[in-house]
Amino acid sequence: MSAGRYALLVATGHYDNEALRRLRSPARDAQRLAEVLEDPRIGDFEVDMVVDGAHHEVARAIEHFFLDRRRDDLLLLHISCHGVKNDNGELHFAATDTDRRLLASTSVPAQFVRRQMRLCRARSVVLLLDCCYSGAFLSGSKGDTTVHVKDDLAGHGRAVLTATNRTEYAWEGDRVTELDPEPSQFTGALIKGLSTGEADRDRDGLIGLFELYDYVYEDLQTSRVKQRPQMWAELEHRVVVARSVLPRLPRSREDEAHALPVPPPAPRPASAPASAPAAVPARAEPREAARPRDPLARLALLTEAMTELACMEDAGSRLGFASLLAQLLARPVDLRGVRLREDVVAIVRTALNQDGGESTLLSVIAIFEGQPAVAEVRRRLEPYDGPPTPSRPAGAGTGSRTRPDGPPAGSHGAPRGGRRPRAAQLLSLLTDALCELTCMEMPQGRAQFGVVLGEQLGRPVDVRGVRQREDAVAVVRAALTVPGGERVLVEVVRILEGGPAGDDIERLIDTLG
Repeated sequence: MSAGRYALLVATGHYDNEALRRLRSPARDAQRLAEVLEDPRIGDFEVDMVVDGAHHEVARAIEHFFLDRRRDDLLLLHISCHGVKNDNGELHFAATDTDRRLLASTSVPAQFVRRQMRLCRARSVVLLLDCCYSGAFLSGSKGDTTVHVKDDLAGHGRAVLTATNRTEYAWEGDRVTELDPEPSQFTGALIKGLSTGEADRDRDGLIGLFELYDYVYEDLQTSRVKQRPQMWAELEHRVVVARSVLPRLPRSREDEAHALPVPPPAPRPASAPASAPAAVPARAEPREAARPRDPLARLALLTEAMTELACMEDAGSRLGFASLLAQLLARPVDLRGVRLREDVVAIVRTALNQDGGESTLLSVIAIFEGQPAVAEVRRRLEPYDGPPTPSRPAGAGTGSRTRPDGPPAGSHGAPRGGRRPRAAQLLSLLTDALCELTCMEMPQGRAQFGVVLGEQLGRPVDVRGVRQREDAVAVVRAALTVPGGERVLVEVVRILEGGPAGDDIERLIDTLG
């Protein structure tokens, strides 16, 4: 785990202001969450709390919390209170002495929290918001009932998880209008996932941040509440929130290489792991023998080739690439996002240090850059791969279109069974298909696609609008990580591109079962 693990819990449930007292209070379970985070078997955090503090006490505690931290520290800030939007749409966190008419001087502005996070040296900051939001009432269609948490609080080195981004109450003078409020179960789901270990989706003994979010999202989705938590993350490496109290399950190498943060599939037959090694083509052995004895040679070749890829040009693209590679390898890929070559070396080393990792790396290159880029990388590796194999794997097909299935069976690092998992295949094929749509040609169109898809999935789709293929990957990944997301993607394509295009995407999904 990290060098230092610190948590600050801000919980406000009592308000002097009569208007705020009328609203549903989300401040509960804070003490239980503190106990879980403090438990050395689980969170092992040093925890401080501010319960029902005045605005200056809350602000002071937050500023002190982010002061004098080290780069490798993990900081977790949990805020449970009323979030109030002023007439300009700016978010403020309410304290016991907050006057809704005097937010600037009696509350804690979200911009203050953002500034403290930005000034902090720690590169891993997790912000958990369990807030009941209210805002100024604007008549007609001008009312913005969305709380723009990402714009207010997200940033590099930070992850923001929020119970909701809906405004539940609207104000018109002193009169309050309920906009479908409901009890919050967000913190309760956090406590349950951490204390029981159920959030350890892959049973590796650790609960990562993305695992925790997926658990909370699905727990709330299966309950009767309408809450749809959202998350924005721009982290340099995997963040481990807690250890799991459940026993760690032994896993086959194939499972580890192909694991994705999606709901667990139906149990595989017991004989599957035992039969997997037999599927490795015998001709793969000579190629393994053809590898250069100096491991630095292959690292150097792949590093040189990848530094020339467009998806490595900026830090945001490299982080997106590393995020997908980490999912497919089921292990973290630590990037600083500072120097291109440093990040590329980290990516390549992570892939080469895992069985089947080079094949997975080439698959991710195909997803982000297309098959021509993969062909060029393979060409550079040919001197170390031995003579080409004359025969093709069974069922390879004879069509003229190149299949984006990663390296052919028999190439170095090919996964067992000679093919990539369905999720990686589907991601590659759908990315290719989306790049052919007219609605994905311009950044504005891709942004609209992401917004519509995000609304239907109930979680954000981060489209940067820089490169078409990168945005297509982000869209497809968002859909594939939500139960039923594939069909939602089809419907969004039908809406934005037309019925025939949606039918094509649906057929593509059905071909992979």
